[in-house]
Amino acid sequence: MAFTLQHCLRLSLITLFLFSTCTISANPPAISSIILHSSKTILNPVLQSNDHAVLTVTAIRSNGSTVTIPRDQLRFTAASKLISGNDAVVNIKGDTAFASAGGVATITVVYMRDGQTLTATTDIVVRPYYREYHQALVLKLFLGMEGEPVERLKNELLFQKPHDVLCTFEQALEVIRRTDNLTQGIPKIIYLVGWQAGGHDHWYPAWFPVNENLKRPQDATALESLRWLIREGRKYNTTVSLHINMVDAYRHSPLWEEYMRKDIIAREENGSLLVSGIQMRGDSMYKVSYTREWEEGLAQKRIDGLIAMIPELLEGHTIHVDVFIAKPEHYPTISPWHAKKEHGGIDIYKEVETQRKIFGYWRQKGFDVTGEGIFWAHPPGEGFYGLQPMSWWYPSDISYQMQTPECLSARGMTSRTDDGDFRFGSSMHGEELFIQNLMSPSGFLGQFCRTTLVWYYLSRHQRLALVQDTLYYSDGIRAAVENGHKIIRRGSFLLRDNNDVFVPALWSKTPAIIAYSEDGYDRCQWLLPEEWSDVRKVDIYLITSLGDKVLQKDVAVDRRQLTLSLDRGIAVAIKPSGNQSTLQRLIKKL
Repeated sequence: MAFTLQHCLRLSLITLFLFSTCTISANPPAISSIILHSSKTILNPVLQSNDHAVLTVTAIRSNGSTVTIPRDQLRFTAASKLISGNDAVVNIKGDTAFASAGGVATITVVYMRDGQTLTATTDIVVRPYYREYHQALVLKLFLGMEGEPVERLKNELLFQKPHDVLCTFEQALEVIRRTDNLTQGIPKIIYLVGWQAGGHDHWYPAWFPVNENLKRPQDATALESLRWLIREGRKYNTTVSLHINMVDAYRHSPLWEEYMRKDIIAREENGSLLVSGIQMRGDSMYKVSYTREWEEGLAQKRIDGLIAMIPELLEGHTIHVDVFIAKPEHYPTISPWHAKKEHGGIDIYKEVETQRKIFGYWRQKGFDVTGEGIFWAHPPGEGFYGLQPMSWWYPSDISYQMQTPECLSARGMTSRTDDGDFRFGSSMHGEELFIQNLMSPSGFLGQFCRTTLVWYYLSRHQRLALVQDTLYYSDGIRAAVENGHKIIRRGSFLLRDNNDVFVPALWSKTPAIIAYSEDGYDRCQWLLPEEWSDVRKVDIYLITSLGDKVLQKDVAVDRRQLTLSLDRGIAVAIKPSGNQSTLQRLIKKL
């Protein structure tokens, strides 16, 4: 067969291609960097036993191409970045990270080949909690407090009115119902303060009996009324639980004699009882040594007794332990006398070890333990990472907030005077507003919109970097002051402009956006989020404590633009109108 010039050219090109391919295959471009991937970035061994993440590594060649590196060429290690105690956050087995203790772990991979060593890191969060506190509004409801305050407290708002009973269990359900309306059904946890006999801070260390002044007329006992309230609260997206205390003690407590007999009450160095303060006249406050109580089995007995008395608490999986501190003010530890070697050597560090056991015991029984603060009255650096999922008062320290994932350590409020740093967001307390006006708390809705609504949205995203006062989140979100305005935006979608907010209620089963204005505005244009691109009309509802009221129906949306007018201090819920198919498409996008 004769070969034409065209055949020869084809053969030459094929030969050249094969030669080039073999050459590239034999000498691939050098690897310039590696990336460590984790199949999961958040692990929860409480909700999923043996929870773990699979680790893989991608190599980046000098020409930009990528290749997966085989496991046998890699070495993985883990170091605990944030943790309480000395346990490991994760354990590495082969190419898998298994959850161990709560906290944050940094995983490092080392790749060595052909004389080069490359490393990469990634973080894994282990949050061993039953509830998601960064996606819930946590409130307190003050029920009552008997007695007369000491001089330094008599001007407190609480004591400017009859305070033995501020709110009964029956009234509490109405407060919960109205709060659910105002917050559009956001998941809520409400801790009852002063539910026990005598009201707030009475009868400790006993957590019984329930305050009979709070019961419903139709119930035989206050305990029956409390259990009823917990069950009924669930109908309004609300977990009702209790505010308790594990460190204070009073002489009038039914447990006082036993705790004295078993040497559990804190003492001065000279052995006299340590009086840590006084709030109500004639009622000195003492302290309990956690370690002594634990050693005698009485902490466990208290916890078991409360759960047995109110079994409905278990479904909520949460309890609030107030003033869970390792030292009183002006003292090095809870009980200086017990800190002496000859009396047990129970110093502040020993008390903290016992506190960790108490956290663990509550968890074993099915409960998360939230607390009043972090770092306050503890050894330096002790923040109970991975043990305490939420703090009523949260550090405003920027470096702490940047390094600590919200899902690991969620916040109540960061400031006692204002809404805190808008870039990070804040939740709200509600307690002081309910004390002012139980059924119509002034400013509740505005505070919810300015703080919790925005914080809930931001808390679903990872804080990536703080650069020249601009806080960058995942998913293209950034928060900064722009032209003198406090701005939060996701791309072109504006969520906040000073105290005007336009934020999707991402917890809602029916897609909704909550809009609020502190000062009001006329015909302001808001861009709907990209997920709402199919929405052509919306219905607008006025948010009130008694339920939503229709303001406008079938309001036109033009290329995702909605023109809206709001009066001062008004909040509205904006929901898609139209056919069911449009709604279903939107739900799928969200």
